Amino acid sequence: MKHGVQTMNQNSSGRVTLKDIAVRCGYTANTVSRALRGDKKLPENTRETICRLAREMGYVPNSSARALRYGSSRTIAVIVNDINNPYYANMLSQIDQLLKEKNYRTMILCTQLDEELASAMIQLAISQTVDGILFFPFNNAQHIHELHASGIPFVMMDRWIPHVQADIARIDDFGAGYTMASHLLELGHRSLLYMAGPFVNSSQVDRQNGITEALIAAGLDVNSHLRILPWDSIPADPSRSEVIEQMKPFDYTAVLAFNDVLAYHAMNAIHTSGMRVPEDISVVGIDHIRWRNTYLPPLSSITVSGQSVAKAAIDLLFSRIDQPDLPFRHVVLPVTLHLSGTTQAPQTRNKTGAR
Repeated sequence: MKHGVQTMNQNSSGRVTLKDIAVRCGYTANTVSRALRGDKKLPENTRETICRLAREMGYVPNSSARALRYGSSRTIAVIVNDINNPYYANMLSQIDQLLKEKNYRTMILCTQLDEELASAMIQLAISQTVDGILFFPFNNAQHIHELHASGIPFVMMDRWIPHVQADIARIDDFGAGYTMASHLLELGHRSLLYMAGPFVNSSQVDRQNGITEALIAAGLDVNSHLRILPWDSIPADPSRSEVIEQMKPFDYTAVLAFNDVLAYHAMNAIHTSGMRVPEDISVVGIDHIRWRNTYLPPLSSITVSGQSVAKAAIDLLFSRIDQPDLPFRHVVLPVTLHLSGTTQAPQTRNKTGAR
């Protein structure tokens, strides 16, 4: 039975507890806990009174205590490299939406492309007793050993690491490189510039291998028809002039970019140099970030065909949570080329780029 309202004595930590609410409203801590869980065996007015008072007092459930009590925090950690790239922002939005549909919360931890910070983020996720981890890895097997040692189910996203066993969800990176190069070769391009990704990244290795294999399949000498612009030659936050200098001389007819962000840098540099896309130089990227960022200019880009990486990774993770002894699975999703008018057959230009 509800007693008279008493004066609240909040605990010394400053955090409002179930006991604090119980003292304030006159119910037992057990009744307060049941009300906050939505126990319908309690009268509706009792639940409403307790929940309203809890909100007024600023009560926040202790997720760690709840995880210990019920064996689940209903939280999934996502450890991502670079949220500045719209590709990752779009992916995180998808992951969060899919997890909410399963009544799970998302904890986002960013490594800022720092391997040491990645290890710290792994330990932070483990310390928060999350139910699972979605991890965008570096080429660092130690990170995977740390995750295995934790016993927490996890899935590697977007990349693989040699000699490492784990659940993996990614696109067909080799197929992405092969498809973009084949498209340009079929249009008649024979002089290509590839703006490469980080060389420690399995996606970069596979995409470049796919490009070179397409050239070989077309009977072309790779060294004669493909110029590679290394990842580390372009600053992390480049100006247009810096990109232009790296792309000179404009003696090629098409640019293949490791991802859409690089492709947009290339398009800006080409336009600033007085040339047009695709009339003077064709451009194609990978990721199709314009799918969710429609304010961006059109760009022909490789995208996943069918199920998203986010959906595949979450399906793998929950299978692992439900059945910890399952064999590891490596899901490679097929890709397709989304044409948006930035490629066409090459026109004759002189070595300066003028038609």
